[in-house]
This record gives sequence, C-alpha cells and structure tokens, in this order.
Amino acid sequence: MSKGYICIAQNTNQVNYLEQAYALAMNLHLTQSSVNKLSVCVDSHTLEQIEDKHRLVFDQIIEIPWGDLAEHEKKWKIQNKWKYLHMTPYEETVILDTDMLFPTDVSYWWDSLREQDVWATTDVRTYRNEIVTDDHYRKCFTSNNLPNVYTAFLYFKKSSLTSDLFSMTEIIFQHWQRFFFDYLPGGNKPTFLSGDVAFALAMQLLGIESDCTRINVSTPTFVHMKSYIQGIAKDKIQDDWTESLPTYYVSYRDFKIGNFQQLLPFHYTEKHWLNQEMIQQLEQDYYEQSS
Repeated sequence: MSKGYICIAQNTNQVNYLEQAYALAMNLHLTQSSVNKLSVCVDSHTLEQIEDKHRLVFDQIIEIPWGDLAEHEKKWKIQNKWKYLHMTPYEETVILDTDMLFPTDVSYWWDSLREQDVWATTDVRTYRNEIVTDDHYRKCFTSNNLPNVYTAFLYFKKSSLTSDLFSMTEIIFQHWQRFFFDYLPGGNKPTFLSGDVAFALAMQLLGIESDCTRINVSTPTFVHMKSYIQGIAKDKIQDDWTESLPTYYVSYRDFKIGNFQQLLPFHYTEKHWLNQEMIQQLEQDYYEQSS
C-alpha cells in the first residue's frame, strides 16, 4: 500500500508556509529510511509561487479542491483541513503541520500505525522529552472531556471509519460556531475555528474515540514547542519560546533546545526559528544525496 506524509501550505503576507513545507520535504528525504514522501496541498495563490526547487522535493503538489475556504483568513488558514481524505494520493497517510523537522528516523512507527484506521497523537512532549500535562492551551478539552487529539501528526488509512470521521469533521468545520456552542457544554469554548477541537469533537460525537486513539503508548508523538506547556513557570518564559530558550543547532539531525538533545519530530511553532541558513544546509545535503 502507498504511504506518505501530507500537509497544507497556504502562504500569507506574514508567513511563507510553502518554504516551511519545502524544508520539511527535504528533511524527510534525508532522515527517513522508508516512508519519506511529502505531498503538499496549496491554494491557487500559493501555486503561483511554486518553483522548480519545490517540484524536485515534493512527491505531489495538489491544488486544494472545491475552492479555498480559507481565502479570506489572513493569518491562520486551517479551514481546508477536512479535505485531507479527498486530497491524499496515498492509501496510508500521516497529516503533518508544515512547521516541523524530524531529527531521527521514525519510519518504524508505520508498522504500528497501520493497526488502526485512524490514529491520532494524544500525548506530546516538552523540549525535555516529558509528557505535556499542562492544559494551558487545551482547557476546552479538559472541560468537555474531549479526546486529547493533535492533528499535527495524525495517521489515517482509507476506510469506512475514516470516511465517517472526515464527513463529520467537514460538517463541524462548516458550522463550527453552532457545533461548539451546542456540543461543548463544559465551557471554555474556542472563539475561533480549531482543527484539533473539530476532529476531537467529531470523534466524540461518533463515539469512536477508542478507535482513533490509543492510551499508554509512547508513539506517535512529537515535541510541541508552545511556550506555556514546557513545564516552566509562566513568568519565566516568553510567549515566543525562542526568546527564553536557546537553540544550539549543528544540523537538522543534531540540535539542542536548552541543552536537551532533540530526537523526536520537532514542532517548532515559531515560524522564524527555521532560518535561511538551516534551509540552505538542507538543500546542500539533499542535492548531495540526490546526485
């Protein structure tokens, strides 16, 4: 069965998500021993910015179908996430966010992932490789007993259960204000569309939480670098974690955050963390390996 990673990259005036996806694609080729393909989904505006260098590293470049539902969103474009099932060229897929790097090979995870039709990450890690327990950004999940789903690493295969999940998620995305009002009675309702909340609520409404998640397992997971879940006193860390924690970067395979070596998929969240020097190093190694 075909396997691969997929992400959405829709550029804004503030962030070049295509460049992040480009770096991630090269990174996967360089670090993953078997499953290393990344397909990117773009809107018509971002499609116009595709260069030859992008075509070399992406497995497929897919234009987002049925119009761009995030067309008028200026910053956080997640409205098309329910379309992943319809966009993926693979039988088995892992959704990624663009702002990630993989320092080590996790290809062996796929052997476990395929045991379920859907497998969402539910435990993420701090930069010190500790399981995140702080719900600073997830009080809605706590208040409403939602499965603690992270769509920055979410596996699915094509199946009837997957189709049911994405169909329900589509409905929630299109009517999120009503669904959040009616079906999150515990309070702390998001005031904006949250993809993680939408997928978690879809699982809860369908009664398939146990079919889409696993407890007491160490994978899949990733290091999530949002500031206030790092186990550091809130007054000791800035909103932008890079202002409080130093990075010691040798290469995409060898970097430390605050003296802690990073070994898991790394969700850096602050877009400026990935600089041009890092991208150029990826390019050099990618082309050397490809030659």
